[in-house]
Amino acid sequence: MTSPAARSILVVTPTLGDSPFLDQTVRSVRAHPGGVHHVMVAPAGIVASLQQRYPHAEVMPDAGRAAGLYGALNVALTGTAYPWEWFTYINDDDTLLPGFGSLAESANRTTPPADVLYGDVELIDEGGRCISRITIERNPAWIPALLQQGISPLMQQGMLFRRTVVNRLRGFDTRYRLCADLDFWLRAYVHRARFHYHPQRVAQFRLRPGQLSGNTLITDREQRVIVSRHLPELLPAFKRRVACWRYRWCNLPRYVARVRSRGFQTSYELLQTEGAPR
Repeated sequence: MTSPAARSILVVTPTLGDSPFLDQTVRSVRAHPGGVHHVMVAPAGIVASLQQRYPHAEVMPDAGRAAGLYGALNVALTGTAYPWEWFTYINDDDTLLPGFGSLAESANRTTPPADVLYGDVELIDEGGRCISRITIERNPAWIPALLQQGISPLMQQGMLFRRTVVNRLRGFDTRYRLCADLDFWLRAYVHRARFHYHPQRVAQFRLRPGQLSGNTLITDREQRVIVSRHLPELLPAFKRRVACWRYRWCNLPRYVARVRSRGFQTSYELLQTEGAPR
């Protein structure tokens, strides 16, 4: 039996309509029946054709090129009439995995009840081959100490946000071109939203040439601004060192898998090489 949480999920996909992986993304959302509502946000000129192509989804016009991906997400959050209780978004070249369904099922079974849920994200190449699972912090208490060292320990793919949290955050900050998702969940964190880790693969993040995330200079700059804004008091050096070593140790199997697949490359180097234009 599907839980009430799994029957009221809003999944948003911003798209320009030209992703060769869009059908895969849509199928991965449709694989979670029982009230998952898929909203696609696209340029006004292709809304009608996308609606015809995906009649089961709700398609609405975005806020224009200047507003970008995060402006499109804000359009969906304020524009849909669907009575959702949980929200997530998935890019038009990424996919949700079966573990996302169990993540949703667990939403109201955590103690205390969670406000934000997240799981493991699998890094795949353009052909869909697995590179490794992305490194992650399982214990939310260590997140600030990691962020203050330039380590972003969560990925937004498959993250679920309770509606009360989303309403309190008042949408994504469109000042950020690449890291407004970090700003979004970190604002939830510093306002004491309860985070809960679910130990299953919930989504896949695809590396492909020309993707925005390949611009690691902008990513690094935005991340530093966001962290300094929301975590202005530097934690003690000892705590930061412990957090870093703990994180490295807990994620050791993932580092090994990445080395075997791509050699000795950091996650930023992978984004730079795989996401660079060809």
